[in-house]
Amino acid sequence: MAEQTPPNPLPQNQINLSYNSVEDRILIRAYEQGKEYRAWWTRRLALRVYKLFNEHAFPTENSASHLQPEQLQSLGDIEKHGAVQQADFSTPFQSDANHYPLGEEGILVQRIDIKTVDKLVRFIMLPAEGEGMTLTLPPGQRYSFEHMLQQVMVAAEWIQDKPADSAGVPLKPIQAH
Repeated sequence: MAEQTPPNPLPQNQINLSYNSVEDRILIRAYEQGKEYRAWWTRRLALRVYKLFNEHAFPTENSASHLQPEQLQSLGDIEKHGAVQQADFSTPFQSDANHYPLGEEGILVQRIDIKTVDKLVRFIMLPAEGEGMTLTLPPGQRYSFEHMLQQVMVAAEWIQDKPADSAGVPLKPIQAH
């Protein structure tokens, strides 16, 4: 078995998630300065990450150690709602890449290691062997990524859409079986 090359952190200009019904997988594309990185997530992997988003307290933009867990959750929900409202989901994904460091087909992710450093969350995506990729996301981009993942999983019929309250804040998640 070949040793895995540690992935370099990837600052991205754009991220796109799409569902491929033929492959029954999610394709994650990250574009930065003429380079496009592609990674495929299986349903099982996407559901694990989605569940982690709902159960784990990731750092928020305004994290404060004196807050109770419920208060941190509420703060995170408010920040997420604001970040998603401000995110630009209408600009088409940049598709003029001239270099594909992980190949034009990308990698099939076998494992994701998630690390937090200060307020940044790093998604380290590793294939069975070879080079992987790392998405380093501050809270606002992480909220947008989480939102895109949810939307793609709903479109793929892997989960049901989360109902929202009258302010548009998502209520408890509904899990598909």
